[in-house]
Amino acid sequence: MRITKPEWLHHDADKKKLTAIFSVDFHPDGQRLATGGMDNKVRVWSTHAITHNDSAQPHAPLATLAAHGGAVMCVRFSPNARYLASGADDTVVLIWEQDTHADYSGLGDGSLSEGSEVWRPVRRLAGHASDVCDLAWSPDARFLASCGLDNRVLIWDTRTFTQVAELTAHTQFVKGVTFDPAGKYVATQSDDKTLRIWRTSDWALHATVSAPFQDNIFSTYFRRPSWSPDGACIAAANAANGRVPVAAIVQRAAAWPTDLSFVGHHAAIEAVQFSPRIVSIDGTQTSVCAAAGQDRSVSVWLTSQPVPLTAATALFAGSVFDLAWHIPEPSSYESEDDPVVARLAACSFDGTVALLEFSRSELGSPIPIPDQGAMLAAHGWSRPYKSARTLADLHCSDGSNNDDDYDGNSDGRPRPIAETVAQIHLEESPIRESRESRIARALEPISNESASEPVSTAAEPPATIHMDEQSSVSSPAEPALTEQAMPVPVRTKDGRKRVAPMFIRPLGGGRASTAKHSPVQSAGQAPVPKAGQPPFADPPRLPIDMPLWIEARVQSSIGTFEATTENEDADVVARVVGPAGAQSLVHAQPLTAARVRLSVPAVVAQLSSSGAVSIVAHNTDSLRLVCASPGTWTVYLDQPCVALDASTNVTAVSLVDGTVHWFDSGSGARLAPPLMLGTPATVVRCTGRFCLVLDASGLISVYDVVALEARADHISIAPLLNSLDQSVPALTGVLLSESGDFVVQLTNGCAFAFNTMLRSWLRIADPHAFRRSDFATRPSNRPITSTGTFAAYSRSSASQLEGIQESAHLQYTRMQGAPSEPTASKAVRACVTLDHLEHQLMAAATIGNDDDVVRFTDLLARRLAQTADHTRVLFWLDALLGPPLVTGEQPSIKSWTPCLASVPKRRLLQRMLRILASNRHLQSQVSEYSTALKELLEI
Repeated sequence: MRITKPEWLHHDADKKKLTAIFSVDFHPDGQRLATGGMDNKVRVWSTHAITHNDSAQPHAPLATLAAHGGAVMCVRFSPNARYLASGADDTVVLIWEQDTHADYSGLGDGSLSEGSEVWRPVRRLAGHASDVCDLAWSPDARFLASCGLDNRVLIWDTRTFTQVAELTAHTQFVKGVTFDPAGKYVATQSDDKTLRIWRTSDWALHATVSAPFQDNIFSTYFRRPSWSPDGACIAAANAANGRVPVAAIVQRAAAWPTDLSFVGHHAAIEAVQFSPRIVSIDGTQTSVCAAAGQDRSVSVWLTSQPVPLTAATALFAGSVFDLAWHIPEPSSYESEDDPVVARLAACSFDGTVALLEFSRSELGSPIPIPDQGAMLAAHGWSRPYKSARTLADLHCSDGSNNDDDYDGNSDGRPRPIAETVAQIHLEESPIRESRESRIARALEPISNESASEPVSTAAEPPATIHMDEQSSVSSPAEPALTEQAMPVPVRTKDGRKRVAPMFIRPLGGGRASTAKHSPVQSAGQAPVPKAGQPPFADPPRLPIDMPLWIEARVQSSIGTFEATTENEDADVVARVVGPAGAQSLVHAQPLTAARVRLSVPAVVAQLSSSGAVSIVAHNTDSLRLVCASPGTWTVYLDQPCVALDASTNVTAVSLVDGTVHWFDSGSGARLAPPLMLGTPATVVRCTGRFCLVLDASGLISVYDVVALEARADHISIAPLLNSLDQSVPALTGVLLSESGDFVVQLTNGCAFAFNTMLRSWLRIADPHAFRRSDFATRPSNRPITSTGTFAAYSRSSASQLEGIQESAHLQYTRMQGAPSEPTASKAVRACVTLDHLEHQLMAAATIGNDDDVVRFTDLLARRLAQTADHTRVLFWLDALLGPPLVTGEQPSIKSWTPCLASVPKRRLLQRMLRILASNRHLQSQVSEYSTALKELLEI
């Protein structure tokens, strides 16, 4: 196997800031490779230039197609080699055709296509209400299927490019689609954890497969399935066997069994792709399938073997999003001894493309086309195949898609056609415009009155078919969605999108498009708000300098967070669905100007507190707060309650009007007038005399309710929502201690405490940190607490700090699997362990836990006694002793504080000296500091 990664193949002018590439596909003749990326462009490259790396070949793309108003998510060449389809997050599918006779680039004097080849957008398919995630051509190129984040699958007749069916049974984002090579079915895969198989005869739902996906806890941006070339099975992405990510194999049988799978990847699988040809290896005919995903590797499998044929690990620096095969015809073999019989292209989040070439000795030889056609005939393929020499001959032999003059129904009546190049073409302007303004105006919707080619109205458009779970026809305005349906992202009148999933991670290079587009929608296809779904007001928008793009969904004790964005201004949003269905927005940016919006819990009939204090809020006709213990009292409220908590001292209640009310837990006496937050509270915590409030703008405040003073004032959680990996963190808990310290836990396994002296967040838990330490956090069976207090952790762990870390570690393990256990030498482990214990000591001081400070001081002292590291020992002795014996570069008298948490440092020094005395090599230091400590204590 030969791997080629040309550094000049990228989607940004500056190769130091590569832009993510989301899709890749080979032209049927194998001479071109198309890519779609975050820069809103489709690029067509020379395969010969990639494989031969010939300096005489131009390294620039053959063509750069710039007509989309958003990131290009998918590119697919038609099987008959006539068209190139591209789908983007501007909700539009464009159909491109190469103009082999043009001596200019683009339309008119515009520049929608650059390079040595000219590609024209001949059709603009506007039917989706949100991002288009995947495309698939039928094997005979008669139909084109598109799917997206509006939970729908649209079927287009490629003879006229009119929409002929709408498949609406999926209840969440549809992220992958593939056609049966026998032409009988089309399969779609969605975030609702199902693979649905539809008949192409009537576009009705034929089967639903869910078993391989029910245990799946992984979130992926794509779920791209693939059908085997013999039609015998479907490979489905992002499946799971327990906690192990796999690619499920769905066999073509009566019950569509899923007993087989490809096991070996260490992270979620984004895409699988079968080679279009059956191969023969040692006399055995088998299909070849590639799989790739978030572990940044590509594996190649044979359906006749339980282990992969090969695997290219650490091939990329980011997740792999798409795969494409090309099988050269034998007549094109360049080597007679061991020719290249297959090429596999893979594209990645890191902005690069890799090409894997397989020789005959590695992958065998493709079987003759007639033999492959006979396999398809067993599944109902009715086309002539015995005389076929190529795949195009096999699937497109009747030329059904080559009739340029066809523009009507089978009975000869004309039907309305999709937007043509004339509708994309602008009226000639005497003033020369910039290239950017021409592109932005070229995609604006043009009414029939202004189009240069009027749309035929001799017959009414064909009725759109809406297929639900029971394969019944439903109205476009009333899609058959269940109560668990994901909200459909739509565009507002000003062209802005709402709730469209994106990456909350800077991809480097380029800027998100700020062009606003309003796709044309036919009557009856305008977005209709779902019942019970409140309209969202557009939040304030802040410009930033880097594009952001990720999608994820995780469950938490607070709610379900989904990262989304509004593409026009690259403004990151996280969608939150609370436990009772509350809906709101979360904004996050990797800059200090980030704006956060959290969901306000939904109003329920009754809301009660947990713990020793029993408080119940009644939100029915008589709004009241009732305490059953420790005292019995009732307080009547003016507004419904959305959040409450109580300690033995304080009861805190958050109302829908954004006020927080404090009452004495024993008597019900009001402790202060209502606290005005400015925005409603989403989380309320009470411990002892302290009350923590997290408001909808992502600001945390901690109040000493007895003294009526703020311990922490408007601390933003925005810095915590920026993940450096490809996952999107979400809140799982907010904890409050008896001393008023607080900790925030996230789904990425991290926990953060706020340091009031530094006025910064400190990370006190990370599942990937200190893995080589002797005290590294290990999996625990202790249940995750949701009480919101520190005390619950000390009851089942050696310390509160370790309890918090174990809880965060367990949350991460349940979602992502246990982190790897690296091997290390004894010396390395000793060094990491010492560093880890110092971290634990200072983290315990940060959360203000005296017992943990004492415990980790003792553990650190024992480790220092074992290592006899004189430099490290002197540092800690000086740091704990304090003035006037501080020497060298140690803290000055003014900066020295006498306590860690509330434990005197010189008391800790006494304990440390007793432990260090066990090592005779440290006797001189122990004696010196013992004398100094005794003198200071006598003063």
